[in-house]
This record gives sequence, structure tokens and C-alpha cells, in this order.
Amino acid sequence: MEPKKTPLYDEHIRLNGKMADFAGWMMPLWYESGQSEEHHATRSRCGLFDICHMGEYSIEGSGSLEFLSWVLTNKIGKIVDGQAMYNFMLNDNGGVVDDCIVYRFDLEHWMLVVNAGNIDGDFKWLQDHAPSNVKLENISEKTAKIDLQGPNSPRLLSKFIDRDKLLGMKFFRFLLGEKIDGMEVLISRTGYTGEIGFELYTDVKNGVDLWNLLLTEGKEFGILPCGLGARDTLRTEAGLPLYGHELRADRVALGHPWEFAIDFDGDFLGKEKLVEERQNGLKYFVLPFLMNGRRKAMPGWEVLIDGEVIGEVLSGVISPSLDNRPIGFVGVNRPLERQTRLIFKQRGREGELEGSVAEVPFVPLTSRKKMSQFL
Repeated sequence: MEPKKTPLYDEHIRLNGKMADFAGWMMPLWYESGQSEEHHATRSRCGLFDICHMGEYSIEGSGSLEFLSWVLTNKIGKIVDGQAMYNFMLNDNGGVVDDCIVYRFDLEHWMLVVNAGNIDGDFKWLQDHAPSNVKLENISEKTAKIDLQGPNSPRLLSKFIDRDKLLGMKFFRFLLGEKIDGMEVLISRTGYTGEIGFELYTDVKNGVDLWNLLLTEGKEFGILPCGLGARDTLRTEAGLPLYGHELRADRVALGHPWEFAIDFDGDFLGKEKLVEERQNGLKYFVLPFLMNGRRKAMPGWEVLIDGEVIGEVLSGVISPSLDNRPIGFVGVNRPLERQTRLIFKQRGREGELEGSVAEVPFVPLTSRKKMSQFL
């Protein structure tokens, strides 16, 4: 099947983006400035990301809260209008169907944002579990999503949005019905890069104009268009998972740094299996690692301790913020203390690399800092 194209595809070509297939979409890996420079721009100034490939669903109806509380793992009932929350959707075996962010507009109107490769499957899964008093709509093709990230992004956005409104935006909050140059935009503050920044949702017809406006007006703030390469190094440094790597449907959703998204006081689909796994003792753990030296371990490489294979590499990147030291995540069969020595080997090849268990985030982050520090 031919990969899909986002509304910004022609803009990426015009900017000489290096394009590749990601989750069934033709997406930019990087532009002329290069992945490392895009990464540094986001950490120190601001970067602009095409995230139109992600999926969005509208959930409405009197049963919305009860439904979402059942199919999601976090404390849905505790968020208020204008608040978002990170979540998992689990299957009956406690595996992660997807990780997602839910937005509450009001008690009977919500939006769910899911990963690009799971749009159709997630929607079918939700339909299979939805009661008659809940209306689901896949609005992905109607919606453009552009992420503006980095310490200069609040100043750029303040050229269009009331400064006091931005000052009042806390982490995982959003503004509805704002306008940027006449384009209606939902503005949220969640941040997959670890930096302070915004996710901008608008009608798909506005995508190109919004993208180009931000690039033009952001020049004074050092903005760069950024591809998926920088997005991956940024999220890894921030200690955040990528679905299909750190989180998967065939792995129980425990033993990793993101268990904060699971509310064991509530009742949700898949909870019974998680409780059972906890009682029997976990057999799988996702841990961050830092390499010794400059060579990186690739996904699928074996991880060893004292000559015994204990797991494999799940993600591995070169960290621009850590003087190009390789970092990533491993999946192993036991809990390990920080700084535990690890050996990495490519299956069927001679030679080995050395590293150790690390902690997340790998670098200091700004995503949770007060907006007033940046305006």
C-alpha cells in the first residue's frame, strides 16, 4: 500500500525534507539543517513539527465519562474541562493497545489523540466497546496537528494569543476556540520533546497556512522545521516511550517508567491481568541505558550480564544534548539498579559494546516549568 501524505507534504518537499515511510505515512526525517541542529534548536530556541499523521477521535454523549474510564487506565474522573491526561488503552491480557492523550471539553465531549499507525485499529477497538449512549467520530482526516516546541515558543505564540491566557496555561491544559491570523486553533501544552511548547490543532484546510505563518514569524526566535529524527532523539532524552518499541500489545503494561498512567484505584479493561502479574512477580522490565563510548546499540541487539542474555534493545539514539553519547531503552527479564553494567551484542556478529543502566529523563527539561519564565 502506498504511504499516505499529510497536508504539509508539499511544504516538506519545498524545504528539501528527507522523506521516508513512517507508520504508513511519508514523513520528513530531517531538513537541510540536519537532525542534530533541529534537535538543538528545539532544546534552546524552538522547533516546528508536522504531526498531522496522528489520529484524533471525538467522543460525545451522556456515557462518555463512564466509557473512557473503562477503556483508559488513568484517573479520567479527576480531570476538569480544559485539561488533558496521558493514558493507556489495554487489551484483556494487559498489553498496550495504544498510548494516547485524552482531552476533556466538558463532561459529555472529549477528544482522544492516538498514534499514527494505530488510527484504524484503535477506532475499531473503541467501537467494539462503546455503549449506545456514546458517539464516536474519527476526525483524523479533518484535523491538522502542528507542534511548536522549545523555550522560545511561548514568545512566538504570544504574537497571536493573549499573553495572560498563555501565562495561565499549566502543564497538560488547553485552550479552545483561539484564533491565529483568523484560523481557529485548539492549543494544548503536553510536550513530547520534554520542552515547554504547544500542540496546535486546526481544520485541515488551515494546515499549510498555519505552518508557513509560524515559520515566517518564528525566524526572530530561531525557529527551524524539524523532522521525525529530532523528534525521536528529543523524546528519548526526555524519557518518553514510542509505541511499538517501549510499549506493545503483547507486553503487560508494567515494569516501566510510565506506570504513573495507571490508576489501580479505578476499574478498567485489563486491570485484572495487571493485578495478577503484580501478585505473581513481574518478568519484564523496560529500563533506560547509557552507552560507554560513541557507538550505539540498535533495536534488536542482545543485552547481556555476565555472559547471560537477559533481554534486547528497544530503542537507541545518539543524544545531541549529551555530547553525542548513545542512549535508549532496553527490555530485560529482571529489575536492575542504576549504573548496572550491561553488554550489548548484535545477534550473529562478533564484538560487543558496553553501557549501563541510566535514569530518566536523561537531560533537564522545561516542559513543567512556569510559563512566566518564558514570556
